[in-house]
Amino acid sequence: MLAWSPLLVQKIEIQALGFVLRKLQLNRHRMTEVKSHTHPYCQLILYLTGDGIQLVRERRHEARPGDLFIIPPHVLHGFRTGGRSRPLSLVLDFDSARSPRRLVHRRLPMHTLNELHRLLARVPPKGRLRLSAYPAILEVVARLLDPTIDDTPPTPVEVPLFDRVQAGLRDTGSLAQVAQNAGYARDSLSRKLKREHGLSLRGLRDQQRLAAAEQALRSGGPIAEAAAKAGFDDPNYFSRWFRRRTGRTPSEWRQQ
Repeated sequence: MLAWSPLLVQKIEIQALGFVLRKLQLNRHRMTEVKSHTHPYCQLILYLTGDGIQLVRERRHEARPGDLFIIPPHVLHGFRTGGRSRPLSLVLDFDSARSPRRLVHRRLPMHTLNELHRLLARVPPKGRLRLSAYPAILEVVARLLDPTIDDTPPTPVEVPLFDRVQAGLRDTGSLAQVAQNAGYARDSLSRKLKREHGLSLRGLRDQQRLAAAEQALRSGGPIAEAAAKAGFDDPNYFSRWFRRRTGRTPSEWRQQ
């Protein structure tokens, strides 16, 4: 009985620049050993989940998620159980004009493993491959065999504080909640905004409300509708608020 259960098997003949991909296989190991053996081609083994002991020329290597082994042709290798969970491993059989002469062992970061899982989900487990599956396979091969690909995670783009506060004010009417979401106490955030942009937190919200009210009034709708779009439940209170900031009532402002 096989020491593993194949979950995905694709015999592929992809040839380019002295490289030939023979097979791509996803294996779930059973709790048995894989006896040491050799192949006339290179074999890449990437442990996606689980753990154990990878043997290469009878030397023991810990195999954990992210461990990648590239084993040269005719090199004795096998596997022994040594952990608590059965490994799930990705195996590539390939020939290359620049085959390594000795074992290559490196570890891939978790975000790269997640990306590989996403790509492998686009490859059908069996049957004839469609043309649409080849880009995912080629990207998997490139990520595993091209050491020049940068494995560092993309740096998240930091949204400026002012933009985050403006977006928060559009989404919620609570100034305290906006400040908390931005990582500040309300008074501290208000002082910072006043110092850097000339408007306090409340002043920034009033500016947004006034712009929304003026846009609604230009459209010709009722005063109550303009009040609601500006974030006010009481049209009378809205009218007084609007007059304090513009010197005119909403009706007067619209007429002018």
